[in-house]
This record gives sequence, C-alpha cells and structure tokens, in this order.
Amino acid sequence: MISLQTTQLRLREFEPRDLATVLKLHQHRLLAQFIPSAITPDEAAAKRHLQRFMSGHEDPRHGYWLIERRDRGGTTEPVGMILVKPIPPSGGAAPSETEIGWRVMERHGGNGYMSEAARAVITALFAAGLDEVVAVTHPDNVASQAVAKRAGMREIGLSTAYYDTQTLLFRASSSDVAR
Repeated sequence: MISLQTTQLRLREFEPRDLATVLKLHQHRLLAQFIPSAITPDEAAAKRHLQRFMSGHEDPRHGYWLIERRDRGGTTEPVGMILVKPIPPSGGAAPSETEIGWRVMERHGGNGYMSEAARAVITALFAAGLDEVVAVTHPDNVASQAVAKRAGMREIGLSTAYYDTQTLLFRASSSDVAR
C-alpha cells in the first residue's frame, strides 16, 4: 500500500492505535442505512474491522487507507477511509474487477474530503498500472454518488452485477483519464 498526500489530506495505512476511530467511523447513521453489515456496535467488532484493514492483500494496489485532514500546524484528524479491493460479482464467481469505496466520519460529511481522497487514490491506481476501477452505491445514497461523480467516475446506471443486489454502478478507466 502506498501513502498519499493531497492538498488537505494524508492517506495512510491503519495502525493498532486507530481502534477508536474505526469504532466511531462505523457508527455513522448513513452507513447504518445503506450498508448495515458494516456497522460496528462494539469494540470487539471494531477490532475485527481493524484487523481486516491492517491485513495484507495479494495485489499491492488493494488495501484500506485512513484519511486524515492535515492542518497548518502539522496535526491531523481522522475524517474517513478509502478501500480498494476485489469486488464480488453476483452469483459467487471469482472477483475480476477492482472496487473503490469510502466511508466518512459523520461530522466530516459534505466537506469534499472523500472526493479529494478518491481522486488521489484513482490517480495512484492508474499510475500503478490498473486500467479500471468501479464503485457501487445504494440507489438512494445520493451523497456517495456525488463523491463518485466528483472523483471523476462515470455513472453507468443501475446494475445487479455485484453483491447480489441492485446498486448504482460507477466506473473510471485509465483510458478516460488519458484523453
């Protein structure tokens, strides 16, 4: 995994000290509404999430990044996370595509941090040789859809291709960026 910096943000690997952040991040009310399986009701569940976030991946471009807002004084504050992983196709076939996703701390939603981080990660993925990345959102999750669009992803439309459910599909390809 690569660490990244943007104008306002630092993206880094998760560390054991991030347990309280993982717990708080996974108690966001919109996460409960749109991805109920990601809710972390207690510290034990947060530890399981954190262990997964810190684990290695077959593809070095895959992983989980903690997003921190940097201030002029050099201090940082967690604002969310970005994930890049194989996306499970509906029907149980082996994953063949890469998904980007994001989760924001409730108090930091609407500040553009997720879009800025997603753009940086997509750019880094293309520079590392990935040709395409997809994102899926719940059809009613307008905030997440706005992040995908601001990150430069194209809206493809409703799809049942992933997670055995209907989602709104977004796609970005390196050929789009090269034009």
